[in-house]
Amino acid sequence: MSEGTKLVGLILAAGASRRMGPDRNKLILRIGDRPLLRRVVDVFRDAEVAPIFAVLGHQADEVEPTLGVGIDVIRHEDWVQGMGSSIARGVRSIEAAHHPDAFLICVGDLPGLRASAVRSVRDVFAREGNADSIVVPTFDGSDGHPVLFGRSHAKALAALQGELGARTILEANASSVIRVAVADDGILRDVDTPEALGDWQDGGSRSQA
Repeated sequence: MSEGTKLVGLILAAGASRRMGPDRNKLILRIGDRPLLRRVVDVFRDAEVAPIFAVLGHQADEVEPTLGVGIDVIRHEDWVQGMGSSIARGVRSIEAAHHPDAFLICVGDLPGLRASAVRSVRDVFAREGNADSIVVPTFDGSDGHPVLFGRSHAKALAALQGELGARTILEANASSVIRVAVADDGILRDVDTPEALGDWQDGGSRSQA
């Protein structure tokens, strides 16, 4: 990735948090001093990812204020179709206006994500990547988020449908995947249930350096 390479961040925040219980949107619930989604946004900011886009769907009017300033919002009216459709909606919108060289895609419910992990993914792409590369952070052998896709994969990302995320693209391009080990499990620990949320809230905020 040269100095002139255009990298964009895409945060997925359109889902209904169904496993969290009725009328409870996890993305706007507080963990420590901030809403869950804001923690991910701030990590991207701390890692100097810019511009940052967020795909919103369920309760978009309530979620959008938690993003803070300077985040480009993409409204996804068909968010009920699932994560794959949210990725596709975001990539199509970004492609139309910005034509980036790479997409850094992340789910919005990773309260333990650290800026150091995001920088590791970005820096590996800068050193070793090209338009065909996919960079995936790992911890203890498990893949996590965010995942960086070179622009050769834009068409496939924009064609995703339904609940399936981008795993099929990784599997179809295994020889182009670069895995980078990171130092903690914050890339893996999403919050899907009241119990998981409670664990984070009881533990308070964590350092995200």
